[in-house]
Amino acid sequence: MKNKNIYLIFLVTALLVLGVVFLNFRIGKSTQPIIQDDQKPQETERKMTEAELQDYYSMYKNPFVLQIRTALNSYLNDPKTLSETVLEGLGDGKSGLNSYSSDYFRGRFVVMGIKKSLAGGEEVNILFPDKPDKVFWVWVYKLAGGDFEMRGFKENTYYTKEKIEYYINQYPQLLQNKEYSL
Repeated sequence: MKNKNIYLIFLVTALLVLGVVFLNFRIGKSTQPIIQDDQKPQETERKMTEAELQDYYSMYKNPFVLQIRTALNSYLNDPKTLSETVLEGLGDGKSGLNSYSSDYFRGRFVVMGIKKSLAGGEEVNILFPDKPDKVFWVWVYKLAGGDFEMRGFKENTYYTKEKIEYYINQYPQLLQNKEYSL
């Protein structure tokens, strides 16, 4: 009986460790963009169909996306209103709002990609067109009461300088559109 309990404790512990490792790997893994990532750049910008444009524009009504602007405005007005986790991230200088210049947050952002998060909520990748050197991964969670909360913020390294340049050249109509940005 004692051996069974030790075995059960070991098994549960191993599964928990594997779960944490998987989540850390998954959260750190880049998300694919919504706008098409063609293998080779076209000579001219890629024109989206009307249906693709409407689908893309509808993201700016998504409450998870709207919460990002709300949280960034809160950060600019009074950072103390946000959680320590959002401000400091992992404390590694590479995550959390305090790890980046507030010059990013003053400008509008465009959505580069969005998907459901394994930890709940949604993961949104955003680019600030006025400072387009980085794409940021943002985790937004829906609370039980129906409110939304930013829970994570860091640079998404999937988007290299070359990829960002590619998107700027291929999709200027999306990145320069002030009506559909936050």
